[in-house]
Amino acid sequence: MADDAAQDEGESSPEDSHDDSTIEDTLRLFDDGVTPSSREQLASLHAADQADVLSQLGPDVRAQLLPGMRTQAFAEIIAYLEQEARIEIVSELPKETLGPLLDLCDFDIAVDILHDLPAELARETLNSMATSADVAPLLPYGDDTAGGRMTSGFVMLHENWTVDRALNYLRTTSPDAEQVFYLYVTDEEHRLAGVVSLRELVVAAPEAAISALMTPDVVSVRASLDQEEVLRQIERYNFVALPVVDEHRRLEGVITVDDLLDVAEEEATEDMFLLAGLGEDESLLRPIGRSLLPRLAWLLVALASGFAAAAVVNAFDNTLDRALALVVFMPLVASLGGNAGVQTVTLVVRSMALGDINLRGIRRTLQRELLIGVLNGLIIGLILGVIVFLWKGNLGLSVVAGLALLLNMAMAVIAGVLVPVSLRALRMDPALASGAVLTTFTDVLGFFFFLGLATLLLDWIA
Repeated sequence: MADDAAQDEGESSPEDSHDDSTIEDTLRLFDDGVTPSSREQLASLHAADQADVLSQLGPDVRAQLLPGMRTQAFAEIIAYLEQEARIEIVSELPKETLGPLLDLCDFDIAVDILHDLPAELARETLNSMATSADVAPLLPYGDDTAGGRMTSGFVMLHENWTVDRALNYLRTTSPDAEQVFYLYVTDEEHRLAGVVSLRELVVAAPEAAISALMTPDVVSVRASLDQEEVLRQIERYNFVALPVVDEHRRLEGVITVDDLLDVAEEEATEDMFLLAGLGEDESLLRPIGRSLLPRLAWLLVALASGFAAAAVVNAFDNTLDRALALVVFMPLVASLGGNAGVQTVTLVVRSMALGDINLRGIRRTLQRELLIGVLNGLIIGLILGVIVFLWKGNLGLSVVAGLALLLNMAMAVIAGVLVPVSLRALRMDPALASGAVLTTFTDVLGFFFFLGLATLLLDWIA
């Protein structure tokens, strides 16, 4: 990549967004290789759209394209790349270009990239960076913590300054901050003392003390706090940014709302993937070998679950021999119970992720979902019973099918609440295997209720 001078604002990518057809048109231009027209078309797109194009180009095409791209332009694009694509593309770059590139990225993006690099290359890259003093303090924190998400690009004032001194400081230093709506105030020990808005600073008298203007009760988060909890805090208070402090309340960084939008997407995706038995970092861009084993592991769990359900059915083989009509309706009882359970477990997992319920509110949630499950079970069970009677003309079979469905749906919603709650109590992600565990539960109990009731009423059915 050429180490060209950074683009001026007037030369940067346009802010107008493009639709998918424009991205497809750009990709088609690269079918003939890297040409002046394809470069020009790519440069006309917003950085986010350029990131989409780069992630879909082959390594050979990127090898021709990236060396001619301005470093500043590529630094803007790299912030929009998905993690898997970013890892792949960064690995294709000459290592001597990484330091200058990361110097132009936001600090939190630079930290993410350094975390993804091999340890030795990450050390070499950090040592070559002009911004290493700003980036290095952020590296010890995990990617999923407040410290891993924060940036050191923020404005900090001292509480003993006057407004005039603060404004002169802003004019002379032109601090590189991601947001300047909040100006954070610290004491002599670098502890967070308050916050003052830029508007308050501009309209205040020059001789006014910062300590008199600031709001002393500042909502902050610890650097070790999980990113999901940080997201709940910023949603609750409707802030644009949150200060991050250490255990002594020393100001370490700031998390901005745009970073937490990424967290919201990641957490929702993670929950959805875990419910489906996929790895939290699953992606269509992930190598097949890395996707195969996690999926295989959960499919083997599903296979074992299937054997558990088969064992229940096998235990009632005498009943099935005498009433083969039972086989027709067994899948209905199991699948409808599973669907009811999935509705509940999805609602509970998402509510726990958003902080809408906690362990103390489980009893009320359980009562609510059980009532819904019983009412739905009564309605659907009655409908199923009528259909079975009209179809088979067997009153006993219709009663067994309807009652078994009622019992299975009631137990399914109970499991839909208790499975994620139990996982949370064990300090595990509530979404982890909730779907797989629930399916096993409803299949086994559905067959047990249906065949058990059929055995008790066999003389009435057969």
